[in-house]
Amino acid sequence: MHPIDYVVIVLMCLASVGIGVFTSCTGGRQRSTSEYMMGNRQMNLLPVAISILVSFWSAISLLGGPAEIFYFGSYFNVTAVGITLACLICAYLFVPLFYPLQIISIFEYLELRYQAKFIRYWGTGLYVLTSILYLSVAQLAPAMALDAVMGIPQWGGILIIGGISIIYTALGGIKAVIWSDVFQSVFILIGLVAALIKATIDSGGPATVFETNSAWGRFETFNWSLDPRVRLTVWGSSIGVMLAWIPCYGPNQASFQRFASLPTLAKAKWSILLNIFGVYFFFALLAFVGYALFALYTVRGCDPFSDDAVSSINQLLPHYIKYDLNIPTLPGIIMACILSGAFSTTSTLLNSQAAVTVIDFVQPRWRLSDAAATVATKWLVLAYGVLGSALAFASSYIRNVPLIQISGSFISCSSGATLGIFLLAACVPKSTWRGAFAGSLVSLALVGWICAGSFTLPGGGPRLLPLETANCSSSSSLQGLRNNSDSFNSSASGRQDHLLTGLQGLYSISFQWYGTVGSLTCFFVGLLVSLPNLLDPEAPLPEPRFILPPLRPFLCPPETYNSVPSHQNVDLKIRHQKEGSMVDSTNDKEERQYL
Repeated sequence: MHPIDYVVIVLMCLASVGIGVFTSCTGGRQRSTSEYMMGNRQMNLLPVAISILVSFWSAISLLGGPAEIFYFGSYFNVTAVGITLACLICAYLFVPLFYPLQIISIFEYLELRYQAKFIRYWGTGLYVLTSILYLSVAQLAPAMALDAVMGIPQWGGILIIGGISIIYTALGGIKAVIWSDVFQSVFILIGLVAALIKATIDSGGPATVFETNSAWGRFETFNWSLDPRVRLTVWGSSIGVMLAWIPCYGPNQASFQRFASLPTLAKAKWSILLNIFGVYFFFALLAFVGYALFALYTVRGCDPFSDDAVSSINQLLPHYIKYDLNIPTLPGIIMACILSGAFSTTSTLLNSQAAVTVIDFVQPRWRLSDAAATVATKWLVLAYGVLGSALAFASSYIRNVPLIQISGSFISCSSGATLGIFLLAACVPKSTWRGAFAGSLVSLALVGWICAGSFTLPGGGPRLLPLETANCSSSSSLQGLRNNSDSFNSSASGRQDHLLTGLQGLYSISFQWYGTVGSLTCFFVGLLVSLPNLLDPEAPLPEPRFILPPLRPFLCPPETYNSVPSHQNVDLKIRHQKEGSMVDSTNDKEERQYL
């Protein structure tokens, strides 16, 4: 890399830290929980929408997306349909449910809904677990890129990413996170466009890209198989991905903190809806980068992974940056693009984890002053950052499995259970907190078992599509790739993996269905455990504001549901003081056996 490339990367890192410093010195100087966690609920729509978008489009997607297209084909693109459905459901169902409550932690909803503290603590614990797992992979992805391109060992890259994210997140709170996301989105956009243009030119032009990908079956997009063992299908990419992404945009603290920081419910809805356009735009960019890289290496007769030039398919883009981008500033811009994705996701998770820990665990027990709670949140940002970096280092030992699949598998273990809890609470008025808790336990056990079993399957990961290996020099890789290619029928619509049976068949369920299995298991087990209360005609009903708005006319008494306010401009601190611990119900005595 040219020295100017290092300058570009350093400037991007310093600018991110500078945003944290600036926001810590302006406004209220991040001395209150309202400003530090929620931006005083006066943030602007477009920055918030961009922040939500790039928070979930991390370096995992920037590295894994092109590699997915290159080695597995266009089935990945259908995932955009599932994410679109998730955005629509969250914007019209979950945002109108959560926004009017004017809470800071989304898990406060569970306590208010069930009149029980334990389920709030349990939901927060699941979220923290999910975030830590995602945080580790989100740091590992760019660390791999730094290792491949700049020779920085992965542990060093993890320290750099974690350290910079901790600094500006701890200093500037949610405002720094949102405005850093906006700044970093510029690098993400420029980096992807630069990689696309250069790879297309190097491969011989758009015509070559189209002809090569068409000839090798990379444009095959729709697999209508109903078999959940098939890795990517239309149903998995729509229904499965929808249920996997609803916990990202709706009942999710990171997303909630952003749309709840807006001044009106209408803007909160639009912050999610605008993500639909961004999702399709980024999917298109990532796909075209993958197509261009495939055409380039197919014309050359060998790709880096087939030739043992890289140890993981996720190092495809970093390898191209290192050996083919010989124009000064371009490598630096694309590396800044990858790092920007990492900083965005890492800072988002650190901020939200620290916020729910203070609001849900610390404040109910120790009753800190508002200023002390803000300081405690900053220290927790540091603690979670260190923990995430440690787990990222441990994750670096998982080889030859697509990064998207690693993160999707881990996250779905707990996010499916979390979605099941919120669906049960918001859709079934007579459901109980015991049902939600029991359902989530069964969900975690089942999906965790399947997820763990998937990594024990023979073959070292999913099989690759056929690759051009005529000019590869590594004989060991050639034999393995021939074996992979032989496992596919070369006809377009009929190509499929050898499908396993028995217990291995259960383990081979596509990672796209983990969220569906987890959420539905939690929901139906919760219904079963809540059955005595469901059959009791005298069982009390919750306030209509805790039920999904479209269901209120059917599930709530007419005299109550139409009086639910659309917006409650209540100061959270005053509300908590009035309500004390918010819920000192008779359920507390029963809960102690679980605490």
